[in-house]
Parts: sequence; structure tokens; C-alpha cells
Amino acid sequence: MKKLLLVIAMVAAGFTANAQETTFGAVAGFNNLTFKASAGGVTASDDASGFYLGFFADFKLNDKFSIQPELQYVSSSQDGESSNQLALPVMAKYYVSEAFTVQAGPMFDLVVDETGDDFNTFGLGLAAGLGYDINEDFFASARYSFGLTNRLDNDIVSSKIDFLQIGIGYRF
Repeated sequence: MKKLLLVIAMVAAGFTANAQETTFGAVAGFNNLTFKASAGGVTASDDASGFYLGFFADFKLNDKFSIQPELQYVSSSQDGESSNQLALPVMAKYYVSEAFTVQAGPMFDLVVDETGDDFNTFGLGLAAGLGYDINEDFFASARYSFGLTNRLDNDIVSSKIDFLQIGIGYRF
């Protein structure tokens, strides 16, 4: 985990050195978590809804391309049961127009709740989404992260966690 954080910090420092403009801000919005499990050709899923909030840095590399890493606290609940994660999406943003972006990149997540010994708390997903700059300070975004990491440490059941996030952001 320490090595991963070090690599992320080094990549962010590299983007800062090459970025034409760097902005910082906060994000918040709706989060829907989907837990999918499959075994023996049978698949089941369960959803939980909640919110996310966090901070970001946007490294604009040129007029058409920027990198936006975020650090988010994600909380989802269903029927009195809650799930809490820390998420780190690193979105590459391509500006289709001055205000509209197409986004893609990895999304790392860490479940911070108590779990069983056979549950893998660290996950990796592939996120894709859209963004719209409302004005110079505010923007809206929607993204979906497809879970790539098997969250259960056994050979019988495969499980993954997907995220749907719709939110707004404010640039400082």
C-alpha cells in the first residue's frame, strides 16, 4: 500500500512539473455501489446508495487534455447496513469542446469497515465518464467504475464492486 501511494505521489509530481495550469477543488454527489458475485454460472448483485465527497487536483497539460486525481470518502447504505470506502479515481480528461469532457482512468478503492478474513479490502476498477463545466468554478460529472479486482479470496466465488457516481465540483 505504501508503494502504491508513493507511485501515485510521484506521478502527480510529474504532472505538476509539466502542467500548464493546476487547479484544486472539492467534489460531492450521489454514489451507487453494486456488489456482484458469481459462482457456477450463476450471478447475483446487490445495490447500496449513498454519497461521496472529496478533493481533487486538475493538472491541465494542454487545451485538450488534463489529468484529475481525486481522493474521496464514499459512504453507501442499504437496510441499515453501511459500507465506507476511500476511493482514488485518476481521470484522464479529454476536452471535446470548451466545456464538455470525456473521462477515463483507473479507480482504486479501499474498504475501511471491518470485514471477514476472506474479503479483499483493496480494489481496482476502470472508470469512464462525462463532465460538463457549468462555469469557470463549477462543473458536473457522471462516471461508472467497473470493478476488476476479485474481492473474495477463494476459488469458488468471484465478486466485484462497481461504482456509479453523479456529482458536482467546485474549483478553488
